[in-house]
Order: sequence, then structure tokens, then C-alpha cells
Amino acid sequence: MVENVTPSLNLNREMKRASSVSPRGPIAKRVIADLRKQSKRKVVDLGELRQAKMEGMNLLDSVVSRQDLSQYDPLHGVYVYAQNLLSVFVEQIAELPPLAKLADAYFRAEEEYMPSGPPMSPLTGSYFFCWGCFDLFVGVKKESFGKICIEVCRSLNVDPHLMAIFQAMQDSRMGLYVHEGFSNDRVMLREIVTNDRLAAVVPSGYQGKPGEMWFARVLPEPFPELELGYSVVFTTPYVIVEKVLGKVLPAPESHWIAYLDRTLARTGRVDRQSAYEQLMKYGLHRHYWNEYIFEAYGNHQHDMVLLTGYPDVPLSRPHSRESQAREDQA
Repeated sequence: MVENVTPSLNLNREMKRASSVSPRGPIAKRVIADLRKQSKRKVVDLGELRQAKMEGMNLLDSVVSRQDLSQYDPLHGVYVYAQNLLSVFVEQIAELPPLAKLADAYFRAEEEYMPSGPPMSPLTGSYFFCWGCFDLFVGVKKESFGKICIEVCRSLNVDPHLMAIFQAMQDSRMGLYVHEGFSNDRVMLREIVTNDRLAAVVPSGYQGKPGEMWFARVLPEPFPELELGYSVVFTTPYVIVEKVLGKVLPAPESHWIAYLDRTLARTGRVDRQSAYEQLMKYGLHRHYWNEYIFEAYGNHQHDMVLLTGYPDVPLSRPHSRESQAREDQA
């Protein structure tokens, strides 16, 4: 869904001017310390981050023109640019010793799920990048690649507008949305549990139909003062369906509410909304949503992926062990 852009990063000269801001997590603190020690040899070049001139109302135009992203919706282009900076940064710091456990967890997941989108894998590249960068974590502080990169950038006094985009991506999560129609060229979505309603562009091109249930990561406009008035469905939409008497129908919202009623208490959160947000970002275990997508895959087209079933009902998912065993016995 998103091409790789690889801007030059130069930590080598920038770490010498790093501020003394304390990172929030112990791993981030060790990464910054390691980078300072290695500042005399080329490790990472953060010059591009410090040179990113994104101020106020000119941010959208400057970012899009800077990376020649004119083919993208402006809001999507901002996030693509930030994603490409982060991907290069993560690839280079992942080799540092303090990140060994996090990097190992990422590489193991990559080998297990081979994220490339159907037909190779139902885990799309856009989904897996966001999971691996913003949701996958280690340690009691739940440090992710995204959090650590933000702390390193903060220590370098990186432009606050760019930091705001990084933070919006880190704070994002998957969600369950009901398609509620259209407003011009935007899809109207309502998130269950939170009941937030929003207009969103869908860069994959899929427009869908009212009543569909979507599993997707939706990113907000990072600067409300720009008053864009819409969000972006950053991942290729996963559309959840049910098969009834040979017909493929949208999964009923009531069935997903029932699933959440059975599941939210297991997050350890008392408040229903915070329990939902915890579940959507981290699942009940590290690979909860990866496994669900992998086992629930039903079909696809170039702009969306169909899923069938529920995370806590193994026989509802066509590729679960239980479903495969039942097929073998038939």
C-alpha cells in the first residue's frame, strides 16, 4: 500500500547536540546512551529529521512536495512521509543491543506471518508495519519501536510538528467500525463501544457499503487547527462477514458487541471504553490480532481483505486448528 522512501538519517553529528531530556522508558534511555557512545562512527543519520521544516499551516504542502507525494491525499501523504522516516530509523537502531528483545520479537513475527498481503499472507504490509512499530512492545513500560524513536527524537529537539505526527501514529490502534454511508468522497464510520463518528478517506480505494463491519487502523488529523475535518484509514480495510445459508453477509454489529461482552473483562480494565482500547491495541496476548487475521481470512480483492469469524470462537474461523480438524474428519 505504501512505497518505501529512504531519506538520509545522520545521528553521527546530531547526538553531540542532544539535550538532557530523560526518556520515559529504560530501553529508550539505554538506546540514547548507546547512540551517544557511538556518535563518532556512522550509525544513524538524523539530519533529515532536524531539517524537516514543517511549521503551522504550511505543514501539509511542505511534506507532500518534499517527498513528491502528490499522488496521495494530503493527510495520507503526511503519514506516509512519517512512516518512511520511521521505517528507516527503526531499521538502523534495531541492531543496537538494548533493542535485541524487541527486534527478535519483530523478526520472529515476520518469519511466522510473512506479511505481504494476500495471497501470500492475509497480514498486509500496512497492518504489520503499524503492529510491529506501534503495538509490539517489551518491558513493563510497554516500550515499542515507535515510543523509543519518539524519545530519541525528543532528546534531539526534533521539530515538534513532526513529533506530533509520530505521536499520533504511536497512539493509534486497530478498531471495529460500522460503515454508515458516504459524505462526498469520504466514508462515514462509527466505532463501536466509543461511538465516535468520523469521515475518512480510504487510500486503498475501497469504498464499501453501509452496514459493513470494518477492522482497521484509522489515523486522525494530527493538527486540529488545520480543520481538515477527516481521518485516514491507514491500513487496507479488513471487512468482516458471515456466511449464512451460502450467502456472504456483513457481520452483525450485535455479534461483535456480544464478543466484547464476553472478552473485555479479561483485559483487567474496569472501564468499558478503556478495556476496549486496550484490547484493540494489544489484544489478550502479543499475537492475538495477528492470529485472528491469519485464521479468519476468507477472501480478498486488491483494495480490501475479507475476514470471517470471531477471536473467541475457533470454529467460526475457517483456518483455525479446530476448523481444519473438523474438515479432516468430514
